[in-house]
Formats: sequence, C-alpha cells, structure tokens
Amino acid sequence: MVEEAKKEITGFRLVFGYLGLFLVFVGVITLLPLVIIAFYPSETQAILPFAITGGVDVAIGLLLYFLLIHHRKRKRFVRYEEAMLLTLTWLFAILSGAFPFYLIRLFYPGELGMGFSTAFFESASAYTSTGLTAFASYLDVDSAFCPHVYCFHRSLMQFIGGCGLILLLSSILGGQNGTALYVSEGHSDKLLPNLARSARLIFGIYSMYTLIGALALFFAGMDPFDALNHAMCALAGGGMSTRSMNIASFRASGIDGTSSLNGIFPVSSIAIELIIDVLVILSAVSFVLHVFLLTGKWNKFFADDETKTMIAMGVVGIIIGFFATLIYNYQQGSQFFANSGSALRNSSFYVIGSMTTSGFANTDIATLRSLGEPLIFICILLMLIGGGMGSTAGGIKMYRVVIMMHQVVFGLVHRFDPEHKRSPFLTYRYGKVKDISREQVIEAFSYTALFLFIFFAAVIILCFLPEIGVENACFNVASAISNVGTAMDDFVRYQTIYPAEWLVMSWTLSITMILGRLEIIPMLNAGRNIFEEIRYGRKQRESRRRSFVIPEE
Repeated sequence: MVEEAKKEITGFRLVFGYLGLFLVFVGVITLLPLVIIAFYPSETQAILPFAITGGVDVAIGLLLYFLLIHHRKRKRFVRYEEAMLLTLTWLFAILSGAFPFYLIRLFYPGELGMGFSTAFFESASAYTSTGLTAFASYLDVDSAFCPHVYCFHRSLMQFIGGCGLILLLSSILGGQNGTALYVSEGHSDKLLPNLARSARLIFGIYSMYTLIGALALFFAGMDPFDALNHAMCALAGGGMSTRSMNIASFRASGIDGTSSLNGIFPVSSIAIELIIDVLVILSAVSFVLHVFLLTGKWNKFFADDETKTMIAMGVVGIIIGFFATLIYNYQQGSQFFANSGSALRNSSFYVIGSMTTSGFANTDIATLRSLGEPLIFICILLMLIGGGMGSTAGGIKMYRVVIMMHQVVFGLVHRFDPEHKRSPFLTYRYGKVKDISREQVIEAFSYTALFLFIFFAAVIILCFLPEIGVENACFNVASAISNVGTAMDDFVRYQTIYPAEWLVMSWTLSITMILGRLEIIPMLNAGRNIFEEIRYGRKQRESRRRSFVIPEE
C-alpha cells in the first residue's frame, strides 16, 4: 500500500480521477436551480429531477476521486491527457444538464415532452452558449412546467459554459495540470500569473456586467427574473430567453409601452434591444481587453487589431445589412425607404447578434426571412467569423481573421519584393506590437479549413431532411458551429411533425455545437490519446507476456 501511494498516477487513472473531482462541481451546478423554488414555491415538482441528477453526479465524482487519486502523487499530463479530460468534462457536464429535462418523463409523463436526444440537444446548446432550443415551457406559456426553475437552469448553464466552465475547473485543479487544461481549450490569455486569481477576476468582471445589465433591463421594464436571466445569457454570448418569442416578446402589442411586467417601469422594447446589444458586444471582447477597458487604458483597448477589426466589421455589416434589406424589400414591391426605421432596427440587431455570436431574436422566424436573403447571407458570414479570441463568443474568431488578412495583404503586396523591402509581419495585440509567427499563420488557416469542412459536412446532412433547404441548413449549421443560437426553423414544431428526422437534426447540430465550442482540436486530441493509451497498454501486456516465456533449449 505504501508503494502504491508513492507511485505517480498517470494515464486513464489520472484523467478519471480528475473527472471525478469535476463531476462534484458539475453536480453542484445542477443543484443550484433548486434555489429558485424558494422564490417560486409552486414549482416543487422540479426537486426530484434536479436532486437525483445532482446527487448522482456528486456521488460518482467523489467515488472516482477517492478511489483513483486521493492522497496519491499525480504526474503531469502527457500524451494529450488534458484534451481527453477536457472532452470528458464537457460531455459529462452536458449529460448532467440534460437529465433534469429527461427525467420528467419518468415522474411527470406528458410534461416538457423531451426525449433523450432533445434533452441532450438543449443542454449542449446551453452549456456551449449557443441558444438553439426545442424548449416549450416558457414563462409566458400557459400550463408551463416549472418554468422559473427550468428557465434559470438553461440560463445558468449558458453563463457557466460561456464565461468559463473549464476556467473554473482549471483554477480548482491548479498547478501545471490546471494550466495545461486551460490552454487545451484554446486559451492563451491568462490575465494574472496565478490561474485561480485569473478565474476570480474574469468571473468578477462578468458578474459585475451581469448585475449592471440586469438592473438596466429592469429599468427598461423587465421583471427581475427576466432581467437576470437575459443579462446572464447575453454576457455568456448565448441567446436563450425566458419568453417564447425571445426578445421579440417584449415588442408584442400590450407589452411594449406598458408597466405590466415589473409594475414600476414601462416596457421599452427599443431600450431592451439596445441594452442587449451592449451586453453581447462586451461578451465578444477578449477577457484581457476587458482589463484595459476597466482600468482606463482605452488607447490599448481601441488600438488592438482585434478591436479595430470588430468595430470595422460591425459598422460595415450594419450599413450593408440595412441597405440590403431596403433593396430586397424594394424588389418585393415596397417603396425604397418605406419602414426604413424598422429595417435599420431589425437588420442591425441581427448583424450585431451574428457578429458577437449571441443569438437573441427581436423578430419571429417569418419576419427574419422577410428581411431578405442578402441580410441572411451577411449573418451567416458574420456567424462563421465570430467574436474575439479569449471571449465567450464562438466562430473562427476575429484574431484568426486578422492573421489571415495580414497574410493575404502580405501575399498581394510584398510577395515578390526583395527581402530588405518587405514590411515586418506585425500585429498590435494586448497592448504590444508582436510578430505574427509562421506557426500562427499555419494554425489560423488550418483551423479555418477544418472548421469550414465540418460546417459543409453538417450542411449536406441537413439538406437531406424535409423542409430544410440549403439556405436554412447553412443558417442553422452556422448558428450551431459558431455557438450563435438564432434559427431559421421552429425546432419544437419540427420534432412534432418529423420525429425520426429530428433525431438526425438534433444530433448533427449537437455535435457541431460541441465541436465549435471546443474548437475541434481538443476532441481530435482526446481521440488520439485514447487510441495511444490502448495501443500503449497492449504493447505493455505483450512485453510482459514475452518476458515470462521460457526459451526453448
């Protein structure tokens, strides 16, 4: 036993031991929505699904931790073990988030109506801060099942997943293994030398933004529960709402301009949309740049190449989107500047939502389609590009686009210049002028190619499904893989009419959401690690067998 305690733990044992520790944390997250019952005591029916799921998570997690790594010396991660742990943590977190939806079938048949595939899809969408949804029990839906608990469950998953599930877990893990796990998720933006302090700083910043955003939304007419949930989802770069028509619900006749929601301030849908725009823009900015913004180093913030690219792309996108909507409506028979105010409001909201990969909707699906194919194409392009690297946003990421733009300009302008006349390949990043290395260029182009390959593969799959044309398939897949959340189809209706086809769609979109959130590479590395570990174990067993073979005389 003493020798076993001294032996360094590595391989699958190390990975599953840490997974146990993280399952305890995930179980606590799953149990947190039950706090809402203290404010809405009529929703006690939600206790069993959440208590069972969270309790099982904690029990399994403690069992794995104490059996495998407790009081044992642990080796540093090797052979992509951090990528394997990252992937398993995300998958088990999503499963944990799914079971409170799914277990309703056992305890309260007929409520929620979510099979396992739909529950997994909903949880994957929430934890990856996407926002695509097949949920039906909203606050404004009659006979909704425990809407406050379940809406908060979705919002909490989005907030934790968007702002840093792995950041929190890495800070708990600490040391070199914690840093390796954090970096394996695609981060290179540790704000402070100590990862735990970085985690506290990041969650402190986002909690402050959430509180300010919730207060602003309350003053704009939302009730406190609506305001808190929308602020959480906006800062996470998600798009889930407590209302059946998302943000568009607050434009409805009888709500906009009244004081019926919080009894103090009248609802202003324009103010709500502007506040949401500010919050989602903040969500798409890199964690490091927030420090510059909050400490008054505005010159470093606005001089950053990623910030300049985001501002330029946003302004150009809004202008092109506005005129594209006007031209499209003119071609459909409207006067050119008829409803120009509504066109600007709707097109700019979707352009900002696509660029920041937030996914809120201020119109219904029919109105979104009526804005025209040009705007829809612009939104697809902006969704694929995504927000800032090291932010809650998804997509290819702005900084990779900056690197690729530098390379394109270099190729066009300086490719055939003599060496001594070539301009330096530089970028302004995080307050410093930096060289763009060849490795960064290769990574940017390689990742973009892999990202687009998965995008087109998923589009092809969806094109085989009924009622899903190429336009809808491109929009929905771009929304999924870039973790946006705006949809061109009503998924609740679709799964009712086409249950078999819904299975194909839900799993295709779930996989693309997870791949987009983990930036693909960690999952490939996790698969490679499993293969290598199995092959290494087989070689070790064969070697031991050969050592026991008695040579013939």
